[in-house]
Amino acid sequence: MKIFHIKWIRQVLLPSIYILGVLGIVGSGGGGGGGGDECFPSLSPNCGPIPVPPPPPSSSTISFNGKVSSIAPALDSSDDVYVGGFFTIYKNSAANRIARLNNDGSLDTGFITGTGFDNTVDIVAPAVDGSGDVYVGGRFTGYNGTAVSYIARLNLDGTLDTDFDTGTGFEARVNMIAPAIDGSGDVYIGGEFTTYNGMMLGSGLIRLNDDGSLDLGFSTGSGWGEDVIVTATDGSGDVYVTRDSSPYIARLNDDGSVDTGFDTGLSGFDEIVRSIAVSNDVGGDIYVAGFFNDYDGSAVSGLARLNNNGSLDTGFVTDFGFVGWGNFITPAIDSSGDIYVDSNRSGEIVRLNANGSIDTGFDPFLNFRNQPDAVAIATDGSNDVFVGAGFLLTNSNMVRLTPTGR
Repeated sequence: MKIFHIKWIRQVLLPSIYILGVLGIVGSGGGGGGGGDECFPSLSPNCGPIPVPPPPPSSSTISFNGKVSSIAPALDSSDDVYVGGFFTIYKNSAANRIARLNNDGSLDTGFITGTGFDNTVDIVAPAVDGSGDVYVGGRFTGYNGTAVSYIARLNLDGTLDTDFDTGTGFEARVNMIAPAIDGSGDVYIGGEFTTYNGMMLGSGLIRLNDDGSLDLGFSTGSGWGEDVIVTATDGSGDVYVTRDSSPYIARLNDDGSVDTGFDTGLSGFDEIVRSIAVSNDVGGDIYVAGFFNDYDGSAVSGLARLNNNGSLDTGFVTDFGFVGWGNFITPAIDSSGDIYVDSNRSGEIVRLNANGSIDTGFDPFLNFRNQPDAVAIATDGSNDVFVGAGFLLTNSNMVRLTPTGR
């Protein structure tokens, strides 16, 4: 296991149990290192600005001094990763809520953010055009002294991309960003907002053009969740999204209408969906996690795999329940068909085989302060796994694990 120059001390401790998910549910013990005063709209929708986390003790072993909310490969052939969250320092260097890390864990000093964002970053989503640009969403209203309302696009060097003109932007938090992969340059946005650049919206799920203008050709109406947006990988321009009521999931066409070819049956899921991920195989199956126990009359305990047409993939069976978490699903990129998921049984992270059984070859010996919330796969061919969470004894909120979990 690599911990960005943090020496791992192997201990056997029972991890404290915390809930730290996409919806912002945390334990009272301070979460991922940012302190117990963090503000999460799911618990208090009208909460004010989040206080700046205190600087860490003087030690070269400290990595981020606050919660890591999002990790994403840069997708520009550099093998770097973008990291966003509730932090202000990385290894004793200023990193205000966003950083770009080199493959060896050092801070990319060519990514200059100045004073950075003035409030928490919840999502980082690199552009898919290979430019190294990155979309950023969260609870901020300023970046390096410039007003930006809850969303921004940064250039490879960290400067604000003014070609992405959002005007007055949103009036509330952006939870999710998903760049389209159909070559259009469009980007899907989900959040708690009701307006964009002064225009009233029908829902908290919209699509922006490459220049930041609202794409009026995408209209969904109301009733959609704003925490999960996943682009289909078949080039159709379709997206998978959560719904506020049964069947709790849908596939939307390029114009925002419901794709009836994705048939969830009479009832779909019986409870909310918290995570969706498209598999890396040619079939385009999707993994779904949440608080559910049933899918259209079939028992599924918090985690299921659906075929491309919406039917349940009965070849994927988990051997223990995942009900209660569903923070993330991250498919491996090594052609194994495996996935990484969080588990309420261990309160940590497990790797499942393509049939749903536990991959015992992945055995992370970690002591978590809180539930893992951000996971990404390294793009350098190592198949290493980046994990954002709080870890006991290391004062770290992010680690890099080998494929064996060490």
